Amino acid sequence: MEPPIQRGYDRGRESLKWLAIATMTIDHVGAILYPEQVLLRYIGRLSFPLIAYLLVLGLESTRSAKNYFTRLFLFALISQVPFTLARGVAPWEYLNIFFTLSLGVLFIYLYERNNYLFLLPLVASAVLPLDFDGYGIATIGCFYALRKNRRIGIILFILLNLFVFFDVPYQSLALLALPLILLHNDGRFLPTKIGAKTDYPPWRKYSFYVYYPLHLLLLYFLKIEFYTRVP
Repeated sequence: MEPPIQRGYDRGRESLKWLAIATMTIDHVGAILYPEQVLLRYIGRLSFPLIAYLLVLGLESTRSAKNYFTRLFLFALISQVPFTLARGVAPWEYLNIFFTLSLGVLFIYLYERNNYLFLLPLVASAVLPLDFDGYGIATIGCFYALRKNRRIGIILFILLNLFVFFDVPYQSLALLALPLILLHNDGRFLPTKIGAKTDYPPWRKYSFYVYYPLHLLLLYFLKIEFYTRVP
């Protein structure tokens, strides 16, 4: 009898995750410590499309979408204090990216079940002060569409970023992440599978969840220690 097939781990997907973390960190260093260095913010535009694409992949591979949503929402609550400290805003004036991702999961979950309540996350993204607001949910929707139909997903993502160009021009630099996403989607970006039991420890699975609030706390302490000038 053949041994059971292990759940594999995609090296390309893992590489995209670390690239998303690196570019997110660069973006936050620019936003929190060096707001005058716009190049850092430009580099950071690559991060969210990668995160949105990885979220869609995560929904495809998770055993429980409900648990996935719960995990994201829990870390949204955990991350809110570090987020507001680092960004210098009131506790609920601006909501961190985990809230956006949670609504993205809810949006896809309801849409796939033909539940018209999928419109509620879209409305919430227009009303709540989310990081990336409605653009964030729309980006997640674009990559969900891309996984179903490559051409439609590409067109939607390009149109979305052309639309936001008139409001926030540099956000359209997010299009630079599209070639990497397409390479992975087409199975041409580090496609080798590695056994999950030997090469995918739990710390890798939850690395982004833990890293996000911790790096914001570090940037906050660096800001108050070295970058706050007392008159």
